[in-house]
Amino acid sequence: MVTKVAIIGVGHVGAAVAQAMVLRSTTSILYLIDKNDKKAKAEEMDLTDQQALLVNSTQLVAVPYESSWQELADCDVVISAAGNISLLDPKKHNRLGELHHSLDIVEEVAPKLKASGFHGILVNITNPCDVVATYWQQLTGFPRERIVGTGTTLDTTRMKHAVSKHFGCNIQDITGYILGEHGETQFTAWSTVAVAGLPMLQLAQEQNIDLAALKEQARFGGWQIMDGKAFTSYGIGLTGTILTEAILNDSRKFFPLSSYNEKFATYIGQVTQLGASGVLAVHDLPLPANEQALFAESAQIVHDNLARTLAERTDKNK
Repeated sequence: MVTKVAIIGVGHVGAAVAQAMVLRSTTSILYLIDKNDKKAKAEEMDLTDQQALLVNSTQLVAVPYESSWQELADCDVVISAAGNISLLDPKKHNRLGELHHSLDIVEEVAPKLKASGFHGILVNITNPCDVVATYWQQLTGFPRERIVGTGTTLDTTRMKHAVSKHFGCNIQDITGYILGEHGETQFTAWSTVAVAGLPMLQLAQEQNIDLAALKEQARFGGWQIMDGKAFTSYGIGLTGTILTEAILNDSRKFFPLSSYNEKFATYIGQVTQLGASGVLAVHDLPLPANEQALFAESAQIVHDNLARTLAERTDKNK
């Protein structure tokens, strides 16, 4: 079966997604779109060159930004990876620095994507992830289950890394989730975390483990990478690839990705089942009261960030 995926924005993150997809033979055809057509063409050529060393091959196509959006009509997945990382100040630890620029991107691209006739699944990476995913849905009018964001999927792997390092065990032995905003109000749902099946809360009590310190290691992981190389790419690149493969293969797997929450009327990181038609189900986990409060606070902040920013933009344009 021929599968088609498109990546909008081939900067650090979009290029990392593309490379991961080529190395893993994720899709039959991969379209690359960027406002800088030369950059898209260069990535197409570079990724094609390396395929002489691979067993399988991917057809790569650089799509001119001002035309040929109809190529996306029959794509199975479109990934939004456009952004401007230079707008973030790593010292402030806040992904909202890209917000206005990211909303500009959605306002420009959403009509093009909608007009193309695209009827597949949209995966948003563009930050701030939850706010932007919500805006994508509002401007395209696509069914909510057809739009997802990477959410706290990568944050969860950072938590697992921190916990596995503490116990000196394999990261695969750690289960559980970080939930909420892909941002500063995310939280580790310790009630869901286990080490080789043993509840983390029980282990923390027995061994006097500083959960707050472990939480901060996970929360600041991305900022440490930013501080060292000015952007993140490999982790989120593979995250976008894995979510795309879950869609293409109809894996029906659960991820802590950004999906629509009816109660809070926003996209937010929650445990979501992903398959060929997009969101198949959302698990309303039986969280303790303190974690329920953290989730509600995080979702409300995402909702308010978009509402406030759109109001500011409306006032500015009057």
